[in-house]
Amino acid sequence: MKKSVLMLLGVLFVLAIGLIFWLKPKEVALVEPPPMKAAQSLPSASQVAVDQPVPVNLGVGQKDSPLLPMLDPATFPPVDAAQSMAETREHGDPRTPPIDRTPDREMPTSAELNNPKAYAQYEARQNAIVYKAYVASADKEIPALQSDVERAKKEGISPEQIKVVEEKMRRIQQMRDELKAKHPELYP
Repeated sequence: MKKSVLMLLGVLFVLAIGLIFWLKPKEVALVEPPPMKAAQSLPSASQVAVDQPVPVNLGVGQKDSPLLPMLDPATFPPVDAAQSMAETREHGDPRTPPIDRTPDREMPTSAELNNPKAYAQYEARQNAIVYKAYVASADKEIPALQSDVERAKKEGISPEQIKVVEEKMRRIQQMRDELKAKHPELYP
């Protein structure tokens, strides 16, 4: 009985709160937006003092933020940002490096999938490809890292940063040597 009384009081309380919000007069203030003005001419960088705030008015006819540096229109003609983005989306950006696609890996045949020994041979072939690629890459990158360390020492880079690269180089060499020792048949 106590439970039902408490439940009834809870329901009445929720209904009372709902009724209060429902009957509350709604105050809606409509604010008229200011009329659009024509684009105002912005002062040049030499006219703006450092203490003055830069006016930000992207009005009609203005294409970029006034905070961007002013470029010589003869060298850099003005470009509409939306048009530039659309052209980049459709034709790509000529400044991006080419995508280096890796060759498709060999997929196991149905016979290899059904035979555990054949599948183990398939896995061994795939691992051999990865091991060879790692050793080839390590042989190419270790001399590059050594030259980077020498250049960093000459340029006065901090010893802590140099130690990070030397440790990375040591670990790459260690993994390369382990792979060559475990799989000598792969490396003539």
